Amino acid sequence: MESLSPTRATLFLAVTGLGAAVLVSWFFLTKRRRSLRKVGEVSHLFLYPIKSCRGTSIPEAECKPFGLQSGNLKDRVHGNEVCGRDCGDKASQWITSFLKSKEVYRLVQFEDNMKPRNPKNEYEKYTDHDKVAYPDLSPLLLMSEASVDNLNTKLQKMVTIRNFRPNIVVTGCEAHEEDSWEEVQIGTSVTLKRVMPCPRCILTTVNPDTGVIDMKEPLETMRRYLNC
Repeated sequence: MESLSPTRATLFLAVTGLGAAVLVSWFFLTKRRRSLRKVGEVSHLFLYPIKSCRGTSIPEAECKPFGLQSGNLKDRVHGNEVCGRDCGDKASQWITSFLKSKEVYRLVQFEDNMKPRNPKNEYEKYTDHDKVAYPDLSPLLLMSEASVDNLNTKLQKMVTIRNFRPNIVVTGCEAHEEDSWEEVQIGTSVTLKRVMPCPRCILTTVNPDTGVIDMKEPLETMRRYLNC
């Protein structure tokens, strides 16, 4: 798959919630003639190596079936049983100590040779070729800077794009325009298809710099003006 760089990747729309869950599309563009129109550019890329933990901003990444990868870092459990390799006692002891928990926590890693979840049983838009490991919905989340800017005009205390934990951030489009894109192409060989607008959870209320939870915002405002 193509390596994505936010400094050069151009986003095209291949068809005429805040953030859209997307999948890598495995059919070739040459199989059908379509016109492309530019809708924006990739401005930021983020990885979340440990589910629910703080993300890492990266300058470029490979787009793979299970999400983005940058060097040894791979993108981020879900209610279903999914395989994983235990990362050992040392990692477990560090996490448990850091959280000051009486319960013991284990860190597990999904590897390419392991059997993923079958998302087709959960959502209609998935196919037999689609793969999902630990993320709740899809390997990738795409959203625009304009959507967050629009939300901030309605909030007393502003949030950042990092509150929403996207993988691919787009600039140059209208607010919430990404929610309607059925399929996008980035560069020359990365094609993504839309699954659905991403349901938003309480993690959006966590300050990504301090870890402090607001409990209400921005979810309360989003429910009002997005009718979700």
